Amino acid sequence: MKKLARASTLLLLGITSYTCHADESPECFAAEVEAHVLEQFRIHGPLSRKQEYFGFVYRIDGTIGSAVTRGSVCRWTESCEVDTRRAAVKIPKGAKVLGEWHTHPHESGSRLLSDTDVRGANDNRHIRCYRAFFSTSDGEVLSWDPNASQVSFAMAAAVRLGNYRPARGGWAKYAHNVP
Repeated sequence: MKKLARASTLLLLGITSYTCHADESPECFAAEVEAHVLEQFRIHGPLSRKQEYFGFVYRIDGTIGSAVTRGSVCRWTESCEVDTRRAAVKIPKGAKVLGEWHTHPHESGSRLLSDTDVRGANDNRHIRCYRAFFSTSDGEVLSWDPNASQVSFAMAAAVRLGNYRPARGGWAKYAHNVP
């Protein structure tokens, strides 16, 4: 009987943590993560003219940060991906990973998530509080559910958080920052 009770408890805990959304749990720091991610898009979005930027969001010592990397120049004839392992090695030891974000380039990027985008976040769905964010080629910032395993489901459930693109002046004022 004790084994059945223990198994039931573990199952209940597993279901609770699986269905718990970041914004329902104070230890997920949902508002802080979202504010941090929007700031990362404000910084890296304008730089994403021809390449993607990717970051793992983490919390350590009461501070939210991102371990960031960028991909190579994207071309219309090739897939445009970032090696996320380069960001993973930058996560400080002892940090709690809370999610990921990435940009799509302005010149050759997409308004949709790719299979690789969805699969990458879905692979991390077991991490408590994990959230996923991306920006489209025109600067729209969206959040999607890492439990989604297909692009169509992820895009259908995506929530718009804003747009980092400047309202006036276009991209010209950022041209000096583009590597």
